[in-house]
Amino acid sequence: MSSATTAALICSIALVAWAAAMRAVAGTWLQPSAFFALWWCFAGILPILLAPGEYVGPNAIVWLVVASVTFSVGAAIGNWGFKTRRLSTPPPTTDRELTVFAIVCLVATILGIGSNVAYVAGTPGVSFADLLDIQKLVIASNQAYLSRFAETGPPPPPPFNRPLLPFVYLAPAMGGALFVIARSLRLKFLAIISFFPAVAVTILQTTKAAMLQAMVLWLSTYFAMRLRRGKLAVFTKAHLLVALSLGAVLAVFFFAVGLARLATTDVALLTTVSGNFASSAFGHMTVFSQWLTEYMNDPFSPTLGAVTFSGPLEMLGYGQRLPGLFENLVDLVTGQTSNVYTGFRPLIQDFTIPGALAMLALVGMIGGVGFRLVAAGRSSAIPLLIIAYVTIFWLPITWFWIYNSLTATVLAVGIILWFVRVWRGKERVATS
Repeated sequence: MSSATTAALICSIALVAWAAAMRAVAGTWLQPSAFFALWWCFAGILPILLAPGEYVGPNAIVWLVVASVTFSVGAAIGNWGFKTRRLSTPPPTTDRELTVFAIVCLVATILGIGSNVAYVAGTPGVSFADLLDIQKLVIASNQAYLSRFAETGPPPPPPFNRPLLPFVYLAPAMGGALFVIARSLRLKFLAIISFFPAVAVTILQTTKAAMLQAMVLWLSTYFAMRLRRGKLAVFTKAHLLVALSLGAVLAVFFFAVGLARLATTDVALLTTVSGNFASSAFGHMTVFSQWLTEYMNDPFSPTLGAVTFSGPLEMLGYGQRLPGLFENLVDLVTGQTSNVYTGFRPLIQDFTIPGALAMLALVGMIGGVGFRLVAAGRSSAIPLLIIAYVTIFWLPITWFWIYNSLTATVLAVGIILWFVRVWRGKERVATS
């Protein structure tokens, strides 16, 4: 471990202290002011501990501390302070709310599976019979992986594949909320299998992001709905047990995906795959630290949203989003390369450091408003809280809102909750 990395580890004490302070004044980790700092205690410090050979300068940790303070201030403004007045007895979930969530989750899961079916049916060289042959499936997945980075650009998606893609993410977004309010094992099972379309995307196309994005959406709606039900605990025994078990399963799953990217099932190549896994899991702090040093030494003109809004701009025909967003790669000591610069680079590159902090404060404010209203029993404000949660979860990778499908998913959740609120209101008027 270099002296600079040691200094970064020492600086991280301030990040842990800030997270603990926010938890103490907020009373729960679910408050965005505490949630942001807590998440970066894991995403920022664990790479230093688990990959000590990788260089992480103290500049990166100092940035995390400043970003956490800024985000917390924004959340406090939106929450009208760090303390929150919560209902002692939250309103119960209505039958109509449960019905809507279950139906949407089921339909989205089916249509998400339809997106995968459309992909297999419309991709040359891939057949449904290949799904039953592990070797052929691995080769097909490898070809899909290579085509995304071809010099000619990725091939156009098959018909109906892209239009149905948002349902791959809507299913887990509804599944997380449904799991909290479900009153039967059947509905809880439905909430869990809402991951299936995203798992299928990852298997067929070796895009780990699909599975990770589904997890982010599921967890965000899960925690938001738990607050709606008055459940504030995060580190429960059940949560810790599931996290450890799921972590082991995901590690095996992503190792298998790594082998598929190499077009092989030979476990002798696990050493190579483990290097790739380490770079994707822990390389972001090294990459961001080096880029931040370069930027501070020679700041360049802000690109004014060209990266942060690259998804909507591409949809409108004003550019093309690159795979991974950035072409330049950073070499890691594992021998691998990475271009995962975290979500901080798009913000800083587009708006400069003060502008990036202002954007983080704005997201924190939105989350603070959502937390205050949801804690007061306003379920229609859940999307505001989800905006904060998904942004925080995805920041170690990149800016969440560059993905049009994910943005549409959050918007759809908001529309569904608005519909439930209107329907519930009409029911009250009819019975009064």
